[in-house]
Amino acid sequence: MSESSPSTRRAAKPYAKYLVLYLILTIGSVWALTLFYLLAYDFAVDTLGELGLRNPVVVVILHSPAIAALLVLFLYDRWRGLANFGRSLVPRKKDLLWIPALLALMFGYIFAIRYLCILFGIDVPPEPQSPVQMVLTFLELFYMEVGMVAIAIGWFGFFLPFMHRLTGKHVSSGVLTGLGIAVFVAPGNVFASFELAIAWPLYAAQLCVLCIGMSFLLSRMKGNVLFFLLPFWASASGSAMQLYYFAIPTQFVQLTLFAVLVAALYLVLKRQAGGGELDPPFAFPGYLEREYTVRMGAVFPGSGDRSREGRSETRSEAEPVGAGREATS
Repeated sequence: MSESSPSTRRAAKPYAKYLVLYLILTIGSVWALTLFYLLAYDFAVDTLGELGLRNPVVVVILHSPAIAALLVLFLYDRWRGLANFGRSLVPRKKDLLWIPALLALMFGYIFAIRYLCILFGIDVPPEPQSPVQMVLTFLELFYMEVGMVAIAIGWFGFFLPFMHRLTGKHVSSGVLTGLGIAVFVAPGNVFASFELAIAWPLYAAQLCVLCIGMSFLLSRMKGNVLFFLLPFWASASGSAMQLYYFAIPTQFVQLTLFAVLVAALYLVLKRQAGGGELDPPFAFPGYLEREYTVRMGAVFPGSGDRSREGRSETRSEAEPVGAGREATS
């Protein structure tokens, strides 16, 4: 942070406290719990119990990204901030076709991973689930994949928009968001198994590629994290459907194929833009405000613009040149 440019520091200045709070409640909480168990395991177990998905402390921490993001939105603009975020989840009519397209693409992705693994001699389960079982697994995964909704709300509903505000760039913001999620989930890899721990660097790389793609996509969708949640839900079901194993060789295949898909997404969005510039990165808090909800044709108009109301600072003190354009883009 000390090496950031003056413009970056000015961009963060009005809202830096929200970023600090978010990081304390997410990465801070999960690593504090991890160190507690690593340094005093017997006492930690006697006090909080074994670490498992049913442990209330684990449940809270896994959902901390959503808890932290919703708290930030409330502190920023009280109930109006939460309401405007809720409004951002309603797809615009012109975006609706993207939902089945993304789901179909991600289901194609998980089957492609299986056949590419077979092609390269990578072990896969001998028999995948039946079609009926796959449907049931897909539906069950929405609540079995603990933290999936929390990641959507927290990391893509607040952290990615804040990185957009800091950098103004899709790739940089995507990489920073991917690294943030990777650091957040790292303790789970450490405690789960040695194989997951050594697979973490590849998992971090996968997350960075994913988040770059999401930066492109969610900027096109004006910050609607539904367009992250649905394809992620589909792509996460591959191993649960017994299409492939979560193993290092499989991760290399996933990383390569996903990089190809992100490049294809970039080309598609570029073409939709008429060969011109892509949609500018949606930035916190601009994508929550009335400029977006009215000018960009959201289904339910927002209520007010907290980022411009009652501000005593001058523009140069509060935000860098260009931040206003981010809010209205």
